[in-house]
Amino acid sequence: MYHVIHPGTATEGVPPENFFIVQDEMNNQVGTGRVIYQFTPHADPDVPINMYFDMKCALPGRYVLLGALLARARQLRDANPQARARVYTIVHPEDTESQQFYTSSGLSLQHRESVVTLHVPEAEGRVPMGCQIVSIPVNTPEEKLAFLSRLAANDIRNIDFVLLQQFMRTSHFQLLGILRENQLACELMMVGNGDSVELMSIYTHAQYRRQGLARTLLQRSMTILSMEGVKYFQARIMTRSHPQMGLVRAFGAEETEAISVFPEMEL
Repeated sequence: MYHVIHPGTATEGVPPENFFIVQDEMNNQVGTGRVIYQFTPHADPDVPINMYFDMKCALPGRYVLLGALLARARQLRDANPQARARVYTIVHPEDTESQQFYTSSGLSLQHRESVVTLHVPEAEGRVPMGCQIVSIPVNTPEEKLAFLSRLAANDIRNIDFVLLQQFMRTSHFQLLGILRENQLACELMMVGNGDSVELMSIYTHAQYRRQGLARTLLQRSMTILSMEGVKYFQARIMTRSHPQMGLVRAFGAEETEAISVFPEMEL
């Protein structure tokens, strides 16, 4: 018989009420799990509440632990009942045992993170009236920090100052933006070496979305880089992101590698 308890203090940076310890009938610890609440309205406007969980537990205790994690996720979700929410975790595409466990527990395996190859459209894209494509300067520490701040404000937090410095030392570093009425509406960063680049970040401010600005900016970026000898364009995409899948369709993207699978459940 397995049961779960909370630690007395925060563990691994997680509040005690969001961290779970699984014990057997002899009160021996056999596993742990945690729930991390994320509110990401910019990255995922359709489902802004995304609660990540993970588990480290032998199979006999997993069902008890998963039940406790999902129950806690529902409690966290109820603090903002007007917003759509989901709970999810991450497994490797070849980890069929974990995938089977989650599907048997009612979670969906519909979505994943993938690497895709983008193709430059044949027709030249038109810049919308009132818009201007510009190069974004990141020459000074203040400019770099301002750029990173804009990324963070749009829920892109995987790039820090050190990583940005590394990107800037590549042979193809490109940072472009679209100004609309002198306001920065959309921004992207391409990074790479030789004949290959990767789309590292792209976002559109909320008030300018659904106007095709990201598509226009990405096409202009790819056209410029093609003239510099780049032949291969890659991007990491989340299949559950409607904006990202829109870019996939617009640029005839082909999946080259599945990185992660996301067992998930909408709450």
